[in-house]
Amino acid sequence: MLQRRHILLDGLRVSFLERGTAVAGEQTLVVLHGLMGSAETLRPMLESLPGEMHAVAIDFPGSGESERRDGLDARMGATADIVLRMIEELKLDRPCLMGYSHGAAVALRIGSAHPEKVRSLVLLSPAHPYFKEGDPVVRFYLSLPGRLVAYSMPWYPQWVQMIALRRMAGPRNSDTLARLKPYRDNLRTPGTISHLLRLLQTWHADMAELRKLLRKPVSVATLMLWGDCDRAVPVESAQELRAHIERTEMVVFPGVGHRPAEERAELTAEIVGQWMQRAELTPRYTPNVSESHDRMAAFLSPSFEGGD
Repeated sequence: MLQRRHILLDGLRVSFLERGTAVAGEQTLVVLHGLMGSAETLRPMLESLPGEMHAVAIDFPGSGESERRDGLDARMGATADIVLRMIEELKLDRPCLMGYSHGAAVALRIGSAHPEKVRSLVLLSPAHPYFKEGDPVVRFYLSLPGRLVAYSMPWYPQWVQMIALRRMAGPRNSDTLARLKPYRDNLRTPGTISHLLRLLQTWHADMAELRKLLRKPVSVATLMLWGDCDRAVPVESAQELRAHIERTEMVVFPGVGHRPAEERAELTAEIVGQWMQRAELTPRYTPNVSESHDRMAAFLSPSFEGGD
């Protein structure tokens, strides 16, 4: 069962969803959401995690039920510092850090700059410095017309918002109003859009910093999950990212877009659970999922070597 909790970090209220309780000697999964989402958008995956696994899904400051504040630092480095503070305050011993999209970029920064703080990484459709498809979108939302669109977006009719949500998914996905609701609630909370626009203002500088960090390959064992229909961060960009991580494995889901943890919540949870159990114990890991299952990912590329 998921419980909503809050913590104060130097007077800043940070909210999170927690599943189960921490157990000495066992791993915790720390989950970081995407750009316009919150911990609630990943609830189906969290509820599907195996057994009594302990998981903490953080609402970044400016998102979900965490505090909004004028002048809140939206830089990726500041967000990474909040995650590290949460790990420290909750006394989590080298958790598995799982991030989706922008949250995956934050996870990648932590794994690169502070490898001693985490046991492994799981990157879902990760934003990273080696893809350029997002640049026109960032430029648009930083323009005057784009800012007007951003501030009006939360108040669009639901059917218009559903179209936008489904464009981020693959052709096999069937979104519902229940999946839209946490996005809609988050964007309608006063202060969310302002914070997102501040985040986009530092986007290129943040990616440049991450690129510099990745000059030294990430030493933390990393699992990447991607959809082969991802329009936001194309799966073809994975090859260059993998070249900057010493030990990587990759699972590509057929017919899935930019939201694998929502589109294939149960399969994502199963693979992540297996990864956490076995990635550190064996030099080579293969997800234990039968190919006869319709929900099996089409492409598995297990490798603990640099690049491919």
